[in-house]
Amino acid sequence: MLTLDWLGQDDEIIRTQITLTTGLKKLIENNAKKKKQSLSEYLRRAALLNLLIDKGEEEDLDKLADRVVGSVNLKNHVEWKNKQAVNKWVRDLRSEWK
Repeated sequence: MLTLDWLGQDDEIIRTQITLTTGLKKLIENNAKKKKQSLSEYLRRAALLNLLIDKGEEEDLDKLADRVVGSVNLKNHVEWKNKQAVNKWVRDLRSEWK
């Protein structure tokens, strides 16, 4: 489950500066106004949403990696039987990319 543990309750508000195109700023201001939010609040919420999405994607990738790695039996994998075999396998793959 996604949480915002990394945001403290007594997190201090600081002033920052960003640059936006005129068109983007107008779109943001219009949406913020519809939601009765300040520009700052709207942008803070957008940033938090983006952080949550990134965290969710990272967790999904971690779960996928765990499932894939857990499904590989190294004893039966010809290319991964030892370090030298893995190195050769990687070199062969890279040579195919050229």
